[in-house]
Amino acid sequence: MTLVAAWVRQNSTLKELIVAADSRISGGGAWDACPKIVALPRPATVMAMSGWAVEAYAFMLQAINTCTLLDGHGAGRTDIGNLANKLRDAYADIRTHISDLPDGQKAADIPMLNVALFGWSWRNLRFEGYSYSFDAAGELIMKPLGELNVDTPYPCYLFGDAAPDARRRLKSLMKQRDRPFPRAGDPEAPRVAREAFMDWEPLETLCEVISDPEVRSVGGVPQIARISQYGESEFFVWRDNTGRDYFGGRPVQAMERFDRRIAQLRGQRVTFSFSDRSILFGQAETE
Repeated sequence: MTLVAAWVRQNSTLKELIVAADSRISGGGAWDACPKIVALPRPATVMAMSGWAVEAYAFMLQAINTCTLLDGHGAGRTDIGNLANKLRDAYADIRTHISDLPDGQKAADIPMLNVALFGWSWRNLRFEGYSYSFDAAGELIMKPLGELNVDTPYPCYLFGDAAPDARRRLKSLMKQRDRPFPRAGDPEAPRVAREAFMDWEPLETLCEVISDPEVRSVGGVPQIARISQYGESEFFVWRDNTGRDYFGGRPVQAMERFDRRIAQLRGQRVTFSFSDRSILFGQAETE
């Protein structure tokens, strides 16, 4: 299982979509070095997973193959909504090719699955997300994520088995910081809703849940992706408070170089710095 947070963040005059997840896969043990967010071979598009790892990883691999199959997907000429529909049809079809079931079993087990596609829609000029899960009848259901609508206050989508707990923690954190919420009937409510964006509160909440020993299905270190309006996605190395580096959940080895930028949580701020373990590097920090 897992916890994934996706939210639209205001960055100066632009907006960006941040996707963050923990790194634990459970099943007879806790494996805290597993990628849960992957970049698709398409501009500004990522997928994140929850649920049964075999099904979720199979879905993400098929998504990579689907983007590779058609130049329009790979180049981003087809809009993300078109890709979302194609992924639903493709994965629903490959589930029909399961065979060699146990004696007496006529259909494959309905998997516990919740994966999501995120990216920039050039057709609608907005960030969009689509979730995929199976209903009780075993049908693959795709849902657009209205939680990312920027006309609503604090657009954010949480999923995974720890999502209900994370929502309560996040709401409490926003209340502690006295963040403004639009009031029904207030003529200023539409403006407040349009201007209300979270900063790094969802990431702070994710880190809090990861550090809670009572939440056994969430663990490891955070992994973060940033999707921009100008058509790129960026993945970061996570540096913890001890100076240890991680990428995609796994520890970066002592003699291993990397060129990705480094993300660190410092109180309520996240800072980004250029790699200090590449052949050529700088030290400038940005927010």
